[in-house]
Amino acid sequence: LELNPHFWLDPQLAGQAVAEISTALTKIDPDNQQQYRSNAAQLKARLDTLDHQLRSSLAPVSKIPYVVFHDAYQYFENAYALNAVGSITTNPERKPGARRVLELRKKIKQLKARAVFSEPQFEPRLVATIIEGTGARSGVLDPMGIDLPTGPDSYFMLMKKLAENLRQGLQP
Repeated sequence: LELNPHFWLDPQLAGQAVAEISTALTKIDPDNQQQYRSNAAQLKARLDTLDHQLRSSLAPVSKIPYVVFHDAYQYFENAYALNAVGSITTNPERKPGARRVLELRKKIKQLKARAVFSEPQFEPRLVATIIEGTGARSGVLDPMGIDLPTGPDSYFMLMKKLAENLRQGLQP
């Protein structure tokens, strides 16, 4: 069983991490426990707001089937009841063979998947080959925020961009 390390794609799980980190910092540095708790509470409130925004934003497309490049989005999909029907690969380091490409095309047609999403760091031609003749469109999802500036709002930008790209790719 392979562990999916992408827990940050669920703001509620990110909030749990914040609480754990705050608790650990308080034990290490009790003199600043008020600051750690205050920061954690503020961040948790922002994460709750983000979660609500994402839930509202994604609700209209939650039932629409789609395929992702690799199986990294389970926490995001579960948090927002999304309808991912498969992934191109379970390991982004291994490209699928011809048989897998044919199986994916069949699955995309059968399940009427509206989109197949690639990721910026991987070859988009593979997605173009897979969607050829299926009626699905291509899109891009970036679970790492490769092109985002670093800073205190990076996570929030990442999550909003992820939801926006998914929503755009799934709209009629």
